[in-house]
This record gives sequence, structure tokens and C-alpha cells, in this order.
Amino acid sequence: MYPIQRWPALALSAFFTIHAAAQTTPGADEKIRELERRIAILEERLNAATPPVAPSPAVASAIEGASVQQKIPASVAADQTGFTIKSDDGNYKLRIGADLQVDNRSFAGEGSAPLPDNILLRRVRPTFSGTVYKYFDFYFRPDFGLGQTVIYDAYLEDNYFSWGRLRVGKFKPPVGLERLQSDDDTSFVERGLPTLLAPSRDIGYQLSGNVLKNRVYYAAGVFNGVPDNSLSDASPSNHRDFAGRVFLSPFSAGGESPYGNLGFGIGASSGSVDGIGLPAYKTVGQNTFLTFASGVASDGHRTRLAPQAYYYLGPFGLLSEYTLAEEGFQKGSLRRDIAFRSWQVQASYILTDESKGFVSPTPRRSFDPRNGAWGAVELALRVGEFASERGLFNYGFADPTKSPRVAREWVGGVNWYLNRLVRISADYGHTAFGGGAVNGNRPAEKVLLLRFQLNFI
Repeated sequence: MYPIQRWPALALSAFFTIHAAAQTTPGADEKIRELERRIAILEERLNAATPPVAPSPAVASAIEGASVQQKIPASVAADQTGFTIKSDDGNYKLRIGADLQVDNRSFAGEGSAPLPDNILLRRVRPTFSGTVYKYFDFYFRPDFGLGQTVIYDAYLEDNYFSWGRLRVGKFKPPVGLERLQSDDDTSFVERGLPTLLAPSRDIGYQLSGNVLKNRVYYAAGVFNGVPDNSLSDASPSNHRDFAGRVFLSPFSAGGESPYGNLGFGIGASSGSVDGIGLPAYKTVGQNTFLTFASGVASDGHRTRLAPQAYYYLGPFGLLSEYTLAEEGFQKGSLRRDIAFRSWQVQASYILTDESKGFVSPTPRRSFDPRNGAWGAVELALRVGEFASERGLFNYGFADPTKSPRVAREWVGGVNWYLNRLVRISADYGHTAFGGGAVNGNRPAEKVLLLRFQLNFI
């Protein structure tokens, strides 16, 4: 082995040897020119970051081939869940859907309702949802129905742990059972009376998850606070609303138990109502039946308690809930806590023998009359009551000649599921009142509701 001190001399000797060979070896000039071209390419690559200089096609190809950031193949699909763009590894996904509800309201009987018969766009909601970086889901849904533009849902959720998902943004607080059901999956055109006491959407944080082999679901969150059956994009004060829910499905872990689709639990919330607007309580025909007197404001504390349950067995479904809300009001120097109570029981049966559940059924055979397929047909019945404490009127917070203390309703409905996405519903609702008129009871509301629905989410 040569000593290291002799390496420069050897290198110099090799250089002259190669140079001499280049003078006599055929094709050597071409090899040298090839080496020079490659050196030029490397120089262009080093200077490729300079904006005024565009790399040559050879350099661009070399850079693309050497890139460490590989593009992930993606696919596009369209099915009953919407239009979906997703990467082949499933780590990135975008789903685009739509929710459209066209309603017709017709009132029967003179004086039964102040609203005229009308046809309206009840809900017009494009939906965007998906996943980024595998473990983060997002959901965004505005609403353009009723001539308004409102952001109903906008949240981000970490899905890494099934037992502990963190959700942040605007969504439904975990209180009312029917409120937590999708607008497209309810058995009736409009929700029942207990939903009037539950928040619609609120901005906040929530931790939720399933534990004990999906037998126990829990949710707990902190929110800005909104009026009953309402939503808001603003915080009325620096106070916060705390909401939570525990729901048990003790027989859902497997087997063929007839109680496999039994679920029961309780939701609750507590917080300040300082600065929060007054709630509006409406009938199934969407007429406001309880209004507050002039000068009344929400003040103090509000607590909600909502025990709830459902049971599904084959084509039969049963859902029930009770909600108690106690809220502080003030008029002048007088401040009192007033309680509101409401309950409902609803039952349904699918005549075409599809399975009933908390979400809408999928017809065994989608609408195709030429081939003898008509979709699925469901009958539903609901009864319920809403009552306010007598102190609401005794303390002057409401006028008993204008607002009833009790509202009792029954609603019968027929749902025709043409397929998983299209549904036609017809409901007849009857609401009777206790009080609310100068000479006794406010006239009963009798309304026929018709809905055409597209649910593509």
C-alpha cells in the first residue's frame, strides 16, 4: 500500500495518463463531453432555486425523480353517502353531500294558527366532511333554508382513540336525545316538545367516547351557552355552560338478544344565563305559543336534566324522553327561577319489514315500480306535553291571556322511503292548550305537514 504522502503524486500521474489516452483513444472526446454535460446539469440543479432561471427539461426530470415527497394515488367515488375523494391509503378523505327539505304547511280550523298556509325551503344544507392525516375528522354544514344563511355545524375531531375523542367547534351539545338525532332521521317532520328545552348548536369543546365494548357512551363539554332550542356564534358573557351525557347499551355487545337495541341514559347541562336571549317555544306547526312579557330578561342560572331511552326490535321502534329545565328570569327588581317540564313518547312501525333504528332505514328494494319495487313505508305516532311553572305568570314574566301554561300534542305520520336518500313524509299534528286566551284556552292548532327530502350525506 502506498503511503498517504504519495497520493497527490499518484493522482497527478493518473490525470496525465487519462489526458494522454484521450488524445489517442477513439471516442474519448465524446466521453469527456458527456462528463461535462453531466457537470452542467449538476450546476443547473444547484442553481434551480434561483427564481429567474428555469431548469432545463433534463434537470426538471432529475429533480422530480429524486423527490422524497411521493404523491399518494387517490380515487373518486359516488354512492349513497355522497361524493367522495380519498387517498388510496385512506389517510385523506373529502365527502361532499347535500340535505334538502321542501315543506308544505296547511292549517285547519279558524283561529287555530296565526301563520298562513305556505310552501317553504325548510333546510338547504350543503355538507363537507372528511379526514386529514388519518386521525383528524372535520365537518362543515351551513344552512340556507328559511331565507337565512347560518352555519349549523363546523368542527374538528380527533379520532385516534375510540374511548376519547376531542371535538372543537360548533355542534350539538350532549343533552336531548331527539336533538342528537339527525334532522333527516327523525320519525316526524318536526321534533317533539322536549327538544324545545334542549340547546340546538353551541360553540365549545367536548370529549366523548365508547367504553366497555361499546356498552357505555359518554360525552362532556364546555360551551358558550345558548337559549333553549337555539344556536349562536357569539358568547353572551364570560360565563360558560357545562353539558354532559351518559348513554348505556348494555346488550349491544353481541348475540341475538331481543334487547340488543335497547338504550337508555341521561343528559344534563348547567351554567349561567346572564346576557342570553329569551327562548322561543313553538308548536309542531312552528307557531310560537309562549311569549315573555315586556321587560323580562334571562338572569342567574339554568339547569337542564334529560332522562332518555329508545328501543328497537325489527320493524318496531320506541323513543321516549323527559326534560326538566329551571332557568332564572328577572323583571325590574324581581328575580325568580322558573321551571319548565316536557315529555314525549313516540312509536313507529315499518310496514315493509325493514329494521327500524336511530337512523333512517334502508329499503330492501329501492323505488322501481316497473320491477315491483316501491321502497319502504313507515307509520309513526307521537304524544307529548309541555308545561311551565305557575310562577311564570304569577310573577308577571308572561301574560296568561296570551301564553298558555300547558301545550299537549299528538302527531300521526307516514314516511315513504323511496330509497336510502329520498323520502316523502306526511304528518297531521294536533296541539291543545291550557290557557293562553282572554276567555280560557287558546284555540287548538291543527296542521298538515308534507315534506320532500333529499339526504345525501
